[in-house]
Amino acid sequence: MNMINKIYQKGKLQHRTKPGEIAKASSGDRLEISSKIEIWKKEMTRLEEADPARRQKIAELSRRIEAGGYEVDPRELAGIILKATKGQQ
Repeated sequence: MNMINKIYQKGKLQHRTKPGEIAKASSGDRLEISSKIEIWKKEMTRLEEADPARRQKIAELSRRIEAGGYEVDPRELAGIILKATKGQQ
């Protein structure tokens, strides 16, 4: 059973790491930060610097969504979608 466990663990490491990095991964923990996280951080910073009225509107919408009191008007949504798709054609 231990042999099967070792083979399984080695296989998991090979799928997660690049060739040659298996020894590093098995000798300790690693942390890799994706470039998408950096983009997310920049967007969050930009949002924090946004217009105060916009931030207030976003906060209000968040509260309504969390409380279950936010409903989307299906006709308004359909109009927005149609308008957006017409612009792409």
